Amino acid sequence: MTTTIYYANSAETQLKDAQAILDEHVTSSATGRCLACGSYGPCWRRENAVVIFSRTLRLPARQPGATRPELVGAVRVGASGLLAG
Repeated sequence: MTTTIYYANSAETQLKDAQAILDEHVTSSATGRCLACGSYGPCWRRENAVVIFSRTLRLPARQPGATRPELVGAVRVGASGLLAG
C-alpha cells in the first residue's frame, strides 16, 4: 500500500500571499472600512491572512502610514520630538 501526500503551498508561499493581502486590505483610520473591499472593520480576507502569520509565529512587515492617519488629523512627530522632555 502506497500513501501519497500532496502539499498545496509551501509555508513561504503562504506567508508571501498573506503579506500581499495584508498590504492591500488595510482598515482606514478615518472610515473604519477596508480600503480594498470597503467592508467595515478588518475584512475577512485580512483576518484570514493574520491567522496564517499567527500559526507560523512570524510577524508581517509593516508599512507606515498605510491606514492613512492624516485623514483623522494625526500629525507625524519626528524622533527629536519624542526624545525632548
